[in-house]
Amino acid sequence: MQLTRRPMLRVCLITYAHTTVDFYMTLFPPLLALFKEKFGLTLVEASLLPMVVSLFGNIPQPFMGYIGDRSNRVRLAALGVLACGLCVSVIGMLPTAAVLAGFLILASLGSSLFHPTAGGLVTTSLPGRSNFTMAVFLTGGPLGMAIAPVTGTQIVSRYGMESLWIVIFPCLVAAAVLFRMSGIGARAESTKAPVRINYAFLRTAAMRPLWILYAIAVFRSLVHAACVSFVSILGHERMWDISRIGWVLSAYLIAATLGRLAGGYLGDRVAPRRLLGWSCAFSTVFYVVFCFTSGPVSLVCFLFAGFIFDLGATTNIVLAQRILPQHASTATGLVMGFAWGISGLMLPGIGLLAEITSMAFALACVSLILLPSAALVAALPGIPDRGDAGAVPDR
Repeated sequence: MQLTRRPMLRVCLITYAHTTVDFYMTLFPPLLALFKEKFGLTLVEASLLPMVVSLFGNIPQPFMGYIGDRSNRVRLAALGVLACGLCVSVIGMLPTAAVLAGFLILASLGSSLFHPTAGGLVTTSLPGRSNFTMAVFLTGGPLGMAIAPVTGTQIVSRYGMESLWIVIFPCLVAAAVLFRMSGIGARAESTKAPVRINYAFLRTAAMRPLWILYAIAVFRSLVHAACVSFVSILGHERMWDISRIGWVLSAYLIAATLGRLAGGYLGDRVAPRRLLGWSCAFSTVFYVVFCFTSGPVSLVCFLFAGFIFDLGATTNIVLAQRILPQHASTATGLVMGFAWGISGLMLPGIGLLAEITSMAFALACVSLILLPSAALVAALPGIPDRGDAGAVPDR
């Protein structure tokens, strides 16, 4: 079966791998409160663990993408899936917080290797449908994230943390599929010319839209990371049990998945910048209401916030790829990974603010940065709104 001649099958297989990677990387956050108690950590110390995950899972992504643009991206993506799954599967058996942090770092590096290489692959699979293919790919992430909290919390509540090793099998299947694909399509994945990006090139006026998109991605990533990382702490403040925390986070991530699919469909039909701006502005309202209300109203607002927020998830990445069309993995790593890493460095600050006030107040403050994000969207210079041709040449 020639996978290179069946682009949608190729996109779906890579999306399955994306589901697997983000499944593993989301097993840890809903269990943060349990690890906090197990190792006797303060709230600020506990917030360092998601910061480590964000830092090593995202900061290296542009560099991983740079490597991917010059080599077999499918094979690198397979290695990332394998490293991520193997390291996360054993976290329930680790003896100390330091060892836990070490394994989370290794898993995060696997995730960092996977995302830019795979993201560069899907948008080149179907020329002219980059928003759609990116939406399909990004849907795999929230799907894995949605499955993980329920799966992890149910395993832990019924069988104990040491039983998390049973989730190892999806990564073995995904890695095998990608390694097989890399052998079939190795020639197609080789690049025609080496990537040449230097400091002077990144300082040119033509790169201004890319840096604005990067700033938007940092703000948006901080909001998403804060919600996913600290919803278990917020739930603990509201007297939720561990099972309910898992279900709430899963429902939020399912709503985000639907938002990404809808955003990918709309992004190929309306101006992507407008879609990105409105998603930033309107989701802010629902995030704030979620933080300061309780009961069904709060939960419904949380789901609406996730859906509206993720309407703009694909457009931010695809617009960046149109600025650097010959370096799709590098552009993807910058706005999809490096931005996440920088935002992750701010998570301890959120933990400190929550320790002084409350987690609800801290999350509400974080959500307000989506308003300047919407203003930055309005300040974006011209970027092609249609097609896959970028505004900037290869060199």
